Amino acid sequence: MLEFVWHLRGSVPLDGVSSDALALDHVEQLLAKQQKSVSERGSDYLAFDDPLWRNPFGPNWLAMVIYDRGRFWIERDLHERRLRYDLRSLHGMVFCLFAAFTAFFFGLANDGVSGGLKFAAGAFAWLYGMNILLALFRVPSGIRNELLPV
Repeated sequence: MLEFVWHLRGSVPLDGVSSDALALDHVEQLLAKQQKSVSERGSDYLAFDDPLWRNPFGPNWLAMVIYDRGRFWIERDLHERRLRYDLRSLHGMVFCLFAAFTAFFFGLANDGVSGGLKFAAGAFAWLYGMNILLALFRVPSGIRNELLPV
């Protein structure tokens, strides 16, 4: 129902990539750069499962840092091939909800319930919203750049 809140889904055309295996090799290189380890690979798909607590003090400037699980697969139709992806940020969202809950109590002590709700909403919007907003631009761009290097 509200899956769109913690999922990033999209696709990239594979016009310039000669084979499926080469495309998946490029995605695997991207995941290595993003410090995500591949947990499963097939002939037309690739998956990673990397909980946030595995490396809590790792670099936080990477485009895919907020995503704890993901799947990339190649889809074909009559006229084109596309690399589709589905990335999940559930662990990051839960962490940000916990931080918002903590901020609620600071606001509650300062301005009552309405102040607590404002603090909580602001904390969640800043922590989770900004990470997701940045990822909406950086992840598809990173995938395209890795698949079609200039």
